[in-house]
Amino acid sequence: MQRLTLLTALLCPALAAASNCTLPTTVDQRQFTNFSDPLYAPDNPNAGRMVQVSFAGNQYVLDVLGTDLRIGGSYRYQRLAPHIAEIRMSESHPAGAAHYTLLLTCLSERQGRFIYTQHDGPITPRQRQNSGRWTLHP
Repeated sequence: MQRLTLLTALLCPALAAASNCTLPTTVDQRQFTNFSDPLYAPDNPNAGRMVQVSFAGNQYVLDVLGTDLRIGGSYRYQRLAPHIAEIRMSESHPAGAAHYTLLLTCLSERQGRFIYTQHDGPITPRQRQNSGRWTLHP
């Protein structure tokens, strides 16, 4: 499934234009603001939600903006090409553990699109996929 997601990202014309930018080699000590696409569907229960994710070492803290929800976990970041990266995340969600991947592609040095793929998690559907925009803070 991950290879299909990567292949889709590489073949999508809107994302192909992203090859003129470069993602960082590490996200350690960096912070992202992510906005999930607002179209609600049963397999996208977090539609329109904005989160702030702070990375340090191999840990991250995710704050759901507009709520008191703060979730932590571990991650592994890998740049697959200059304009494509993957973040594998294992989250300690209050309702149970969640495992997901963010596939990032850049549109500029500080912004781009992501594809979120949840492999397993406590909120149904347990396996799902959605997309959105990310912004990297300096």
